[in-house]
Amino acid sequence: MVIEKKAKFLPFHAVNEFMRDDYRFSILQEVMTHFEDCGKDRIMRINRLFVKAVQIPGFRNSSLAPAAVRIKHSVGLFEKSPEFAALMIECWSERHLGLKQAVFKILDAKNWKPLPIEADRTQLTGFLVNWPKDDTFDLFIKSIHESNPELNESDDNISLMVVWVGNKLPYNLFDEQEPVA
Repeated sequence: MVIEKKAKFLPFHAVNEFMRDDYRFSILQEVMTHFEDCGKDRIMRINRLFVKAVQIPGFRNSSLAPAAVRIKHSVGLFEKSPEFAALMIECWSERHLGLKQAVFKILDAKNWKPLPIEADRTQLTGFLVNWPKDDTFDLFIKSIHESNPELNESDDNISLMVVWVGNKLPYNLFDEQEPVA
């Protein structure tokens, strides 16, 4: 008898259901004001998506608008486009490499089997939906603050990094002893 297991995914923009509006805006603001740090390939991909989906009055090429205008117009695209959301979170995560490494260590110790830090998570299908019930955001936040007191990261940043590095959303909570279907 062959048991077929299929992973269930939510598209990357599903993260919006777990984010406050002000925090989403702060992520976009951080990435867009340090856009040059994203790397040429990601910048090109972001600009291509932005130009295709966003029309800004007064600009033939919306990617040439000032950063403040692009940030304002990025919110809707982040909410609707899985690829744009993934690219923005990946750029953001690269700006918080110390946090990314710390979260990786904790997830690896908890046997989440995260992808290597340098893996391009934007190439994945989306977020896995199964999340261990005992692994709360509060637990991860406490662990990061205790094990890395030098990191000056907000609770929101820690939570988003757990979701990104772990490639999971807390959609389907399960007990560790339960088999995940």
